Amino acid sequence: MTIAPHGMPILVPKIEFGEPDESGPPQTVPFEEAFTLLDRVLSELGIGIWLVFDRLDEAFQGFPAAEIPALRALFRTYLDLIPYDRIRLKLFVRNDLFRRIIGTSFVNLTHVNARKVEITWEEDDLWDLLRRRLAESPQLLSRLAIANSEDASSIWEALVPDQVDPGSRKPKTWTWIMRRIRDGNDVRPPRNLIDLLKKAQAVQIRKEEREHNEYPPGPLLTSDSLKRGLSMLSDERVQDTLIAEAGDEVARYIEQFKGGKAEHNLSTLSQVLGLEGDDLARAIQALADLGFIEKLGMSYTVPALYRDGLNITQGKAFATGDAASEDEEDN
Repeated sequence: MTIAPHGMPILVPKIEFGEPDESGPPQTVPFEEAFTLLDRVLSELGIGIWLVFDRLDEAFQGFPAAEIPALRALFRTYLDLIPYDRIRLKLFVRNDLFRRIIGTSFVNLTHVNARKVEITWEEDDLWDLLRRRLAESPQLLSRLAIANSEDASSIWEALVPDQVDPGSRKPKTWTWIMRRIRDGNDVRPPRNLIDLLKKAQAVQIRKEEREHNEYPPGPLLTSDSLKRGLSMLSDERVQDTLIAEAGDEVARYIEQFKGGKAEHNLSTLSQVLGLEGDDLARAIQALADLGFIEKLGMSYTVPALYRDGLNITQGKAFATGDAASEDEEDN
């Protein structure tokens, strides 16, 4: 212990290990014996233990060099515990992180894959999730004059306009939302759907407080509220998902796209990233694995989910005579 100049004590703990006492109990117990004993006791009691690890993509923020080695060690621990029937690890890992963990080689990967269950959300799953969420509010259903909580179509029609952008070639609102909550790997997390509608709701409430509109007529959420909600969602996902999960090097690549166009070819990607050859190929693959870009034909596109958050505008960064129009992209 020492005393700092301002009078506060500074305590530094110190541990010294003595010589083992051969006549006493063992100083160490092999983990195999400990787990075998625990497994047997749990079996006799009829109890099982699940140890659940979630949000592993956030566990090593600020320590990118430690992330993959540590998570590979966790996966090996998972394999080590397989023989114990009453003890189970449950690991929740995003697909892109899983690919980075296994890398080009991982011993006994087949044992991991044999127990892997991929959680996917199809459009029908998201539709059912939304219906259930809305049906949980009797006040909402009463206000909308909907007696049957199973009538998802009537609830949806009262909630949003038929189209966000009017026009015969423009998509219906549900399709518009599905295209804008997905990343470049075509993953549509349910939280993106819920967050988009909540942000649109917040925008709409502020608007109603200013204008004091009465319901009906019109849907509860206007097109403008949905668009502004999408912009807010994009800002949020760029920061809490894209940049947070990218790692320092890939995050720098993403920053290079700010204020640019959404569609690129290899030449413009090389200009944006300042890379060529194998370095460019590795960067493109990293961005694609993260879902920031997706390959469409011979070009690469930043999905709508991330555009507003990075001030990326629709269109091609390269000159071509057959550029797709906005209507073609929406359809």
